[in-house]
Amino acid sequence: MRLGGVIAVVIIALVALAAITNPSFNQFMLSLIRNATAYIINGTSAAGEQSIIHSLQGPCSSWGSVNLAFSNGESLFLDVPNDSSIYLLTSDEFSQWGGGPNAPSNYVWFSSLPGIYVVTPPGPGNYDLVVCGNTDIAYRVLNYTAMGVAAYYGPRLGNITTNAVLGIFNITEASIENSTGMPGMGFSLQLNAYVVVKYGGGEFVHWVQDALVVSGGEYWFQGEADVTNYIGSSQNLIYEGGRCVLGCFVTPISGALIISVNSTGQGVVINYGYILLGLGNETFRPVVHWFAHQLIPIPNATAYIITSPSLGPYGWPMDTEFVVGGPGNGGGVEFGALNAYLALYYWNGTSWSPYPITYTFGVSTGEYAINVYSMPIGPSSVELVVGRNNYQVIGSGN
Repeated sequence: MRLGGVIAVVIIALVALAAITNPSFNQFMLSLIRNATAYIINGTSAAGEQSIIHSLQGPCSSWGSVNLAFSNGESLFLDVPNDSSIYLLTSDEFSQWGGGPNAPSNYVWFSSLPGIYVVTPPGPGNYDLVVCGNTDIAYRVLNYTAMGVAAYYGPRLGNITTNAVLGIFNITEASIENSTGMPGMGFSLQLNAYVVVKYGGGEFVHWVQDALVVSGGEYWFQGEADVTNYIGSSQNLIYEGGRCVLGCFVTPISGALIISVNSTGQGVVINYGYILLGLGNETFRPVVHWFAHQLIPIPNATAYIITSPSLGPYGWPMDTEFVVGGPGNGGGVEFGALNAYLALYYWNGTSWSPYPITYTFGVSTGEYAINVYSMPIGPSSVELVVGRNNYQVIGSGN
């Protein structure tokens, strides 16, 4: 079953939310998925913030710089705010420029427009990143990151807000050559998002993760918040007569991960769920399993999931990611063979919608993948295969 078939069955599973025992929660989720079926079927490393400032008079009266070293195949990730002019210079060009207040006249790359950029220098070596104007940018040399599909902003670099995000997957082959981060060989498939909680006159932001974790031949679904706060998991391993009947990883495996938020009189609830449709030769009745719930006990607070180029609590843009990386603890994974289909959706108020513009990598998680090529197959969907990590934009949404 390829991705299109998986999507159709996932929508059936979402309709099956009526079986959840909490009536108020059922009503909330059923309001999310109404009209979703027709839409989806038919619509089918260096890192940090730069703030070194020099003040003079001229186009670059305030400017900052940082030296970056690139190896073969490495690119530069930039989150550029308003009122910034960004230059990438070779070491010789930087020496010839000599600093402000005049802008550099020779450079490798330049932009004065805000946005998310992936810049590939012409070759390995040392370069200087120069920022004139607003120097509060985020940057990262992309050697290895989590790979898949990620949204960083909405139309016209605006925010997208929602109360539910959905990642649909179909992994037909996943042979692990090497991994780090956990004792057993493995990887993770992560749905990562940022949740804004508003209360009174204040607000704060949580980073949340719903993940399929594979390690040592086992698999489970796990929820986390704010990097180290374990919320819960579905981990359960059962053998009968020497045969694994529950919790052992085989391919193909297909299903979905879903994160939703809702507000109650007692506070905000973040819900972590999954659908398992197929595992090996077995298929399963489409049911959404809500395996973990996180209560933020602030009475009458409200919350939403946000996708935004603005920097979040960890210094990165608040992206929404559906990506493959190491099994945990900042580890990596290298696949000997891989074939997986991923699609990322958000609830737009009336239906599930693909993000209008996405990228092939995520920067908000600490886990990473080596030698994973993310091949675009739609505005918010990719096929993952073995190949050099590629860092590129998908789609052309406005």
